[in-house]
Amino acid sequence: MEFNRPNFVGSATSGVDGASEGGRVSTFRQPTALALYAVPLVKRIQDGGYQGKLTAAPALVDGRWALRLTYEGDAPTGVPDLWHGHHVAVEPQAPAPAAEGRPGA
Repeated sequence: MEFNRPNFVGSATSGVDGASEGGRVSTFRQPTALALYAVPLVKRIQDGGYQGKLTAAPALVDGRWALRLTYEGDAPTGVPDLWHGHHVAVEPQAPAPAAEGRPGA
């Protein structure tokens, strides 16, 4: 079974001219790379004072990979249109489906 995990690739110039210390994230598996970018996006918005629940995940938006940021409560402010070159789609959290056929529902 093939898992969708990020591949970290060493730079060909690392240690040669100092131009590229560290590694690069392979974009061969775009959703996984976007998932890595989602963490600092959520952190930045929370550091800006947003108190609600935020979730960010890769999603296909208009046929392109983007970050889908969902929120509960008030809409967050200061969300960038682009995050590391990728579109950010902001959406409210969909309400949970009502439980049918249960008493009190």
